[in-house]
Amino acid sequence: MQTLIIVAHPQLAESSTQQFLRRGAELVAATWHPLTQNFTIAAEQSQLQAAQRIIWQFPLYWYSAPAMLKAWQDQVLTSKFAIQQQALAGKELGLVVTTNTPARDYQSGAAEQFTFAELLRPYQALANKSGLHWLPPFIVHQFSYQTDIQQQQLLIAYQQYLTLAQPATFAERQQWFEQRLQQMIAQAPAAQRTQLELMQNELINKRDDLAELRWTVEQMREADD
Repeated sequence: MQTLIIVAHPQLAESSTQQFLRRGAELVAATWHPLTQNFTIAAEQSQLQAAQRIIWQFPLYWYSAPAMLKAWQDQVLTSKFAIQQQALAGKELGLVVTTNTPARDYQSGAAEQFTFAELLRPYQALANKSGLHWLPPFIVHQFSYQTDIQQQQLLIAYQQYLTLAQPATFAERQQWFEQRLQQMIAQAPAAQRTQLELMQNELINKRDDLAELRWTVEQMREADD
């Protein structure tokens, strides 16, 4: 899949979150495209048309994206290009949004009062108007507070968001991970290969256990019916 990540961050080089995500994008050969003040409209439109999945990636600024993304949208997504010509129809649009606020705050009755689905509704409306298929947004909460294990889990989830059909099933995510692990084994030095193969065997064993558990649950449901 040809994935284009349009990154709107005013201090991109200083953002540890964005640099971390960039490494994840490189691992799946997604196109990393930071926005600048100098761009050619025709070139931007051409790049959009070449992609199958378009990602707008940005930190949450006052419940929206930084102004640089809005300025880019106003110039590149013209009515003729996006609406009349439907030049992006059939492609996918996803959002990767980072925030320093905990996830629990984004719900009715909590500190922020609104869910992310509600806050990001204008982007969904834009997708609908342009004939784009809207993907569930990918939200990164408090990256700097995450443990090493949590960050590694985030890296895997982010790569899957860039490459898998969304929303991906558990089986699809598991299959993706097994394929990535197999590639790592094939490329790893002999000293690391044994450890990776042990990880692969453990993953396969757990997959079989989960498959059996799902079968048991289905049988219980049928019995209840």
